[in-house]
Amino acid sequence: MTTGKNNSTADPEKKSLITRCFQRFFQRQNTFVPALASDALAPESLGETFRFFTTLPHCWSRRWVLGIIALHSVILSFFVLQSTVFGHVVDALRGTEVPVGGTGMDAALILIAIGGLSLIVDALGRALSEYFVGLKLRTLSVDLKRACLDSVLRAPIPEVMKLGTGNVITRMTNDVDDSMRVLIPIGSRIINTVLLFPFTLGALVLIDARFLLVFLVSLVLVYPSTKKTLRALPQVSNHMSVAEAQRNSTLLDTLRGLPTLRAFHYGDWALERMKKNSWAAMQASADRVPYLVRLLYCGQFAYGAWLIGTIILALWLVHQGSVSEGQAASAIFLVVRAEIHIFNVVFFSGEIQAAATMLGRAVSLAKMQQASDKPEPANLHAPADITLNNLRFTYPGGGEVIPPLNLHLQAHTKTALVGASGAGKSTLAGLIAGLHIPTGGQILIGDVDTQEVSDAWTARNVTLLSQEVHVFSGTLRQDLQWAAPSATDEQLLEALATVGLSTKTQAFQRSFPDGLDTLVGAGEEEMSPEIAQQIALARVVLRQPHVVILDEATSEAGSEHAHTLERAAMAVTEGKTALVVAHRLDQAVSADRIIVMEEGRIVEDGTHDQLVALGKRYAQLYARWSGNHHKD
Repeated sequence: MTTGKNNSTADPEKKSLITRCFQRFFQRQNTFVPALASDALAPESLGETFRFFTTLPHCWSRRWVLGIIALHSVILSFFVLQSTVFGHVVDALRGTEVPVGGTGMDAALILIAIGGLSLIVDALGRALSEYFVGLKLRTLSVDLKRACLDSVLRAPIPEVMKLGTGNVITRMTNDVDDSMRVLIPIGSRIINTVLLFPFTLGALVLIDARFLLVFLVSLVLVYPSTKKTLRALPQVSNHMSVAEAQRNSTLLDTLRGLPTLRAFHYGDWALERMKKNSWAAMQASADRVPYLVRLLYCGQFAYGAWLIGTIILALWLVHQGSVSEGQAASAIFLVVRAEIHIFNVVFFSGEIQAAATMLGRAVSLAKMQQASDKPEPANLHAPADITLNNLRFTYPGGGEVIPPLNLHLQAHTKTALVGASGAGKSTLAGLIAGLHIPTGGQILIGDVDTQEVSDAWTARNVTLLSQEVHVFSGTLRQDLQWAAPSATDEQLLEALATVGLSTKTQAFQRSFPDGLDTLVGAGEEEMSPEIAQQIALARVVLRQPHVVILDEATSEAGSEHAHTLERAAMAVTEGKTALVVAHRLDQAVSADRIIVMEEGRIVEDGTHDQLVALGKRYAQLYARWSGNHHKD
């Protein structure tokens, strides 16, 4: 029954895919351009992509370019020589004197030997070119990936989040790798093809200038259709990359939410969603195939017209006595040998367009931080006030989450945000930390307006820690040294002890049997959420930021670990300007100030004792929580 059900759902999809391919191929008058999926960052143009590559550390130098051109000039000179030599063989066998060896069989054998030698030189030259071009492209791909990563690390966090994790990964990996997979095998052939036509046409003109006319007529015949198809390819290729990025985002989201999906039995829903996005990516890829087929069709038609026209013209010129049989054979042989290059120009133009679009997507990611460069004032030297002036925030396409809000948080104090889920607490914390861009208003850290400085400044001076922490791959020492590269082992162990992970505790000995040399992160034994939180808190201790925001950073702790994490959080926020999104009200009790939020507004503001005495919203929450707390 299961098999039958799967077949019944797949067949209409397969039929739809085949139908789409036929429609794309035969839709000649109005070239199809798919409706692009939403993408926050359009790919750079071919010109901008090329200019960006010239700024990479290992870009081609003038000397390298001249060397490649010289190498291909030698290759193509021997390529033309082969055709000319084999044409002279015909004249030699017919008794016509040729430049080398006179006439007859002896002359023909000498010419064949020269042609064979030129073939060897041609092959060696192509191998050298493929090596040098492939090596250069591989080096540039590494430079581009580094530029992309550097841009993501320095770009405004809201822009990165808007683009999406899957999209970022696709641009940094698939787009770069797939484009190089196209360009490295054909890079040398592209250069050879570009230079071949001047050499071939020059040789034909030396035989008879009228051969050039045949080539131009063939080109004119296919130009309109080829141009129309090539214009559509960048958008079709971008559509395919966007669909793949959305599929990657869905896959990452599914993996991150695996425990929740299992707990609530959402496996079938996740599989269906993944299937839908995978099928969309496959359809986007299939939409591109007909354009490549049409390009191949144009190339075959152009080559056929050129070859037939050359043969007819050669026969007529021989009949007229304008050229010899050997010269006519040379002209035909030159055109025959150009078949693969015609194929390259037309068919690979589709691949090149796709590669250029993918590289344009990667380059736009690498340039994302360039457009956001802002002045950077000096870093904070002490805890600073936080001031919000008429701060507003609205999610795209949604209602206003934070209506005009004014708030002042004094330096060296800890403020707790309390409220029901959806009250706007995490959104407010994210705005101050720079995760979101305000719709309006102003955020001041000390006297610095965060909208007027780079996102990197905010990230360095305001540390946000949420319940979703990350443990970096490597040793425990390397993970902690992300926060303080120059920290000694003693300082690292002291930071761990501050958050409740001293070397004497069972938690440390059980989780890190090799001490600071214990391997952690992806690929290693999974650690408990509480230990991961303590490591993240230890990084904050090592970094010593002056402004700290904890967004429910201890909410995942079980009852046996809750007090340990609470003490760790208190140690992290001690003496700093701290904002704590309080999931557990014991975090609020210890705060200097408590703010109760509802629907993005502040409804109560004061100390714990003041709000309990007020007897309203916070007092009710605290009474309910303290009662349950005592029961536990």
